[in-house]
Amino acid sequence: MVKKLKLAKSVDTISYLHPEDGMITIAKNKRKKKRKKGSKQLAGASKMMRAMSAAQLAGAEAMADRSAKADKDEKDGAIRNLASNSQRAMEKAAKVFRSKFE
Repeated sequence: MVKKLKLAKSVDTISYLHPEDGMITIAKNKRKKKRKKGSKQLAGASKMMRAMSAAQLAGAEAMADRSAKADKDEKDGAIRNLASNSQRAMEKAAKVFRSKFE
């Protein structure tokens, strides 16, 4: 009696050799072709958007870290050091943005 196996659609062929002979079971998977997403004309704009979002994230994290440290160090430290904290956060964001294009 032949037993049907439920396999994934990606399985192409199966070779079953008897375990009595010391052989093993082999399953070969189909390789999916990867489709290129996005157009070549917009690749530069897409790269710039990713770089900008990474820079914004780095800047926001730097601002949050510096504000938390200033608040911990002195009373109303986040407000007192707002100008210097935001300046340094912007510098960090610019540095990350530039590093994405090097």
